[in-house]
Amino acid sequence: MKKEAKVVDAEIVETSGKAAAIPANQIIDLSRALPDGRTSLVLDFDKVTGYTLLRCEKEAKKDDASIVVPALSQVYQAHVAAIAADVKYDDILALSAKDFTAVMIKTQGFLLGTGSQGQVD
Repeated sequence: MKKEAKVVDAEIVETSGKAAAIPANQIIDLSRALPDGRTSLVLDFDKVTGYTLLRCEKEAKKDDASIVVPALSQVYQAHVAAIAADVKYDDILALSAKDFTAVMIKTQGFLLGTGSQGQVD
């Protein structure tokens, strides 16, 4: 039985000198620009490694020592999102509530494996 690849809306994004297709569901259009002028965030979870996640957990626990399940903590999610979007942690925290919530939902989906990452079934 042959598997068919799903077609995913994608945008070509320049990353580290090479073009990469980022699924449209990983791009967040912001209601107001970041301090650097960007009006959207690209959550490139492919650049997140186990080392990244452990470093983010360590940083998150400095901010909130009561974290039990990191993937459910918005502090932890914000650290991971900052790495994935290549912005400062404070830039994530300074997003409008609507934008912050959208970023947290995408990040939590990635962390829990419930988000659509453009994978082939």
